[in-house]
Amino acid sequence: MITNQELKSKIDYIHKACLTTNSLRERDKILSHLISITKSALHEQLLSYKPDDIIICTLKLFLYYNKTLNHDDNMCDWKRRRKRRLAKECYNNLLQVYIPEKSKEILQAVLNTIYENKLWEFETVCFEILCNLLESGVNGSLMFYTIFDKIEDPNMNIEDTRRIIRILYDLLDVYEWPDTYDTLMVIKRILNLFYISVTTTKSSVSFIKYSHAIPYAMIKKGLEVCIINMVKHVYNDHLLIIVQYMCSWAVEPGMTDEIILEYGSTLEYTAYMHEVTLYEKSLTPNIFPLLMEMIASKSKITSLLGNRVMQYLLDRRENKMNFDTPRIFFENTQFDLTIGECFKEDKMFCKLHREILHDSLLKSIVNHCTSRMNLETSYCTICLLAIEVPCGFTAAAIVCLIMNLQDLTLKEYKDQHEVSYHLHATIIAIMSLLCWVHKAKVFYEYVNKIMLERAQWAPHLNPPIQSQYNFAAHHILWDKPDLFFVDWEARYGLWKCFRLRETEDEATDI
Repeated sequence: MITNQELKSKIDYIHKACLTTNSLRERDKILSHLISITKSALHEQLLSYKPDDIIICTLKLFLYYNKTLNHDDNMCDWKRRRKRRLAKECYNNLLQVYIPEKSKEILQAVLNTIYENKLWEFETVCFEILCNLLESGVNGSLMFYTIFDKIEDPNMNIEDTRRIIRILYDLLDVYEWPDTYDTLMVIKRILNLFYISVTTTKSSVSFIKYSHAIPYAMIKKGLEVCIINMVKHVYNDHLLIIVQYMCSWAVEPGMTDEIILEYGSTLEYTAYMHEVTLYEKSLTPNIFPLLMEMIASKSKITSLLGNRVMQYLLDRRENKMNFDTPRIFFENTQFDLTIGECFKEDKMFCKLHREILHDSLLKSIVNHCTSRMNLETSYCTICLLAIEVPCGFTAAAIVCLIMNLQDLTLKEYKDQHEVSYHLHATIIAIMSLLCWVHKAKVFYEYVNKIMLERAQWAPHLNPPIQSQYNFAAHHILWDKPDLFFVDWEARYGLWKCFRLRETEDEATDI
């Protein structure tokens, strides 16, 4: 136990000595006083003093005894390590006293010490100090918000900013974010910084309100790593906030393909990390319209990105990789596909949004059918809908979509041979998948009939799609009706499949 007078005397001495002391002897004396205070003073006694001075002094001692920062030949390594350990123990003990009551003052004092002594270049030491604060209970949101203030300080030079960001993304790689409003505010803050850095990277874009922010283009990569590391440790719903913000950037007036390419991979990664449950929870009223707008966009890059993000938010059973390019799904054949359970909520979601899904996916294909990558990506999105929501309504909606696509192909793309071949191959691939998913025997017979007719007379209309089609000099390109799907035949195949299934279910119930 130490008296209030003794405590005041020791703290006053430490404060004065820290301002003037350079000698090793005086520093050792300060350390001795600190050890005495942390061992003998009561919690309530220390709380009556402002933490700034004693914390800064203790931290400076810890840094002084750190071999990385100080190379004093007068001190042997063993003594240095021992004193460093003692200083660190004092520092940790003081943190336990002042946190959480004085968290803000402690944080500001530590960051000011790092800032004033230019310690950002010693990344390992800074990381250790800041990690210590988080482990001691300092609010992570408060810490990161304060660091962002330093990054945005106009007096901070670009090299120091880059060093701070390197420490920041290491911290973000270990900190587990709570499900709080403060976390949401930090997410918005870092996304705003990233947006500025991305939109000022390309000089062709002029965002007037951020014209002061040209240096941010130089820290774009570091901020991207920060977001990627943060994404690993935030709650599932917070990932959707990031997806929503980045999707909204893609449909802004004046947005260019070059800018979208700058952040597209980060958006995809965030969508990939999201754990999908019901579609109404992942494809929220804020996100779904943005994705539909992206998918229907006339920009190839925007449409491609919209489809890819949509796929990650649809693919609950990791089927995506099996739909990389159109293929025939043959009857009685095993494929590495997992058919999803048809939840009534997902079925209702598809019913509610059938029209916009139909229009957006059709526009996605029609607008970019000359790009094989875009066509294959749209094909993948449709296939995921078919296998993840395996019900009669989804099957009928998809058949309606691809029959419309076939009509447009026959009318609009007669003269663009390769494009029409790709589209017809995609259509029959989707038809065969629907048959395989629902084990639609009668529908399969019809699809197989078309496929065999094409195999004999027009194999180029079947998958796989090719970059170039080579025909013999006197080859006749058949265009007879038997090679294409007829609307009523497709409807009959669906009716036969699902009407029979309903009858069987009713018989089972009886």
